[in-house]
Amino acid sequence: MKRLPIVDVRHRCEQCDLRTEDFFCNFSDPILRAFYSLKITNVYRKGATLFTEAEPSNGVYMLCQGQVKLSTYSKDGKALILRIAGPGELLGLGALLSASGHEATAEVIEPCQINFVSRSDFLRFLREHADSGVNALKQLSQIYHAAYTQVCSLGLSASVSDKLIKLLLSWCKNTNGNGRVNLKLTFSHEEIAEMIGTSRETVTRMLKELRERDLISVKGVDLIISDRNKLEAAIGTRLQRRQHV
Repeated sequence: MKRLPIVDVRHRCEQCDLRTEDFFCNFSDPILRAFYSLKITNVYRKGATLFTEAEPSNGVYMLCQGQVKLSTYSKDGKALILRIAGPGELLGLGALLSASGHEATAEVIEPCQINFVSRSDFLRFLREHADSGVNALKQLSQIYHAAYTQVCSLGLSASVSDKLIKLLLSWCKNTNGNGRVNLKLTFSHEEIAEMIGTSRETVTRMLKELRERDLISVKGVDLIISDRNKLEAAIGTRLQRRQHV
């Protein structure tokens, strides 16, 4: 018998200590109780698929813990990762509201707790609670902003190295006084390649060249940016080797 992934599940929404202002479920207790009465809580293993591209929507998935990647695929199977969803996000919202197929495939990339609400229940929840509608609009706005940022990065970057540097910079949240940033590199080179529309081999080569220029260092899963400003200044500069997409 297979064991479920280890996740400290929060069943009662009103007692959840994970919720922040960015969570869709950041409601007052009465609305939280209404949401709790509708949701079905599940724990998913890495590799599980929540929904696939073009599949009709049957509800929304509230991501409480873990990460989920949203990808689109070409006819020949080439993947492009649109974004990585984190805790607090509502997945499948656009497809549900537009009554269209999902625009991406959602795959779990680490053990997750996810609350599912059926389409009919969620639409009724939005109609009955104004705050839920406002939070849904915030979620859609964040999704739009993420898509806009990615399009700008992919469309306006002159080289693969620029795309990679911009991706690394987008992961930088906390810096110390000298601009040093420590990141946990939880994605494979293949997944990073799918985020910027290139090959795994190119990502491996670009990371090596960034290390040779002392812009980054890698120790296990730790990726260290010695100076964020210097890395940003490297955008538009030529690397020593010829780049291939």
